[in-house]
Amino acid sequence: MMDQLTVGWTQARAADSLALYRRVLGLNLILHLLIGLACIFLPYWVSDVFGLPEPLPTGWVRGWGATLILVTGLYVPGFLDPAHHRAPNVIGVLGRLWMATIWTLCGGGFLWFAAFDFLFFLVLAILYLRFLQNTLMSRP
Repeated sequence: MMDQLTVGWTQARAADSLALYRRVLGLNLILHLLIGLACIFLPYWVSDVFGLPEPLPTGWVRGWGATLILVTGLYVPGFLDPAHHRAPNVIGVLGRLWMATIWTLCGGGFLWFAAFDFLFFLVLAILYLRFLQNTLMSRP
């Protein structure tokens, strides 16, 4: 019998795909947290780094940072158990595509945000799909 057809091999493959997905998603969530905190506490610095106009008033940048942290927190159940909490993962992946589109329409310094969200949309979509397929294949 081929290794690919054994339950042990497919379960190991599912575990590997879960670990990789969670590593990449964890990196993305940490980056979101750091960006959100920077927006709250260093709004002028964030605007300067990304070539955006000076944030006057600073409330919109701080509000965006707080919203980013809130959305990141809502993702935690999907990070901890992506097999049983699919909605946060699917919404998160599609939300990254949505935000990449919006940032692209804004143009200018927002194109950095568009590239960030689009890159993570692609990578997380592929990894989550691979994880779901491998999990499905690992069930006896």
